[in-house]
Amino acid sequence: MVSNDRKQGTSRFTFQPQIIYGAFANTQIEVMTSLFTEPTTVVGDDKSGDLNVGVLYNFNTETLSLPAFAARVEVGFPTGVNSKGVDTELAGVMTRSYGRWRTHLNVGYTFLGSPQGQERTGTYRVVAAVSYPLGYPTSFRNTIIANVFTRQSDLVGQRNPTGLGIGLRHQVSSRIVLDGGIGTELLGPSDRSAVFGTIGLSVGF
Repeated sequence: MVSNDRKQGTSRFTFQPQIIYGAFANTQIEVMTSLFTEPTTVVGDDKSGDLNVGVLYNFNTETLSLPAFAARVEVGFPTGVNSKGVDTELAGVMTRSYGRWRTHLNVGYTFLGSPQGQERTGTYRVVAAVSYPLGYPTSFRNTIIANVFTRQSDLVGQRNPTGLGIGLRHQVSSRIVLDGGIGTELLGPSDRSAVFGTIGLSVGF
């Protein structure tokens, strides 16, 4: 569940169910959607009710000299509200450890199959993050994560939303994980997020 309190306009809530399946070695398949409380106001590639299918492949585990690399491909089908065209996202993920700290870099680009109005034909995003295990080495149940991000605006002529966030990941059991976070978009269009929050629950089967 995502709560988005925008600088202009009403607040928006999003429910994002997701299924992840480890189909093969180093490969996972993802099926997901997003349901918005204001579906007709959404712009960009992720419309309310769109069906998204993704595949992530991990090329290698981290070594002393080489970070871990993974690539992800996601296809969004126009099953949602006011959605047209098939969208495609390509992303790369890099992770590198420095002692107890882990650094992460995610870079992605989304191609819109059928942009509407002033929507761009494609948008990029960059996220850099650090994570640290709280209670290490006696406990491994809690991890704090901080990130900075920027992404190309959904509409032509707008400033890029840019901001930061912080979150906590709690391992309830071997199969259950709770996530929570809060952030803000410091720069961007007039209706950018003043404050956004996320609460997540992951259950393994």
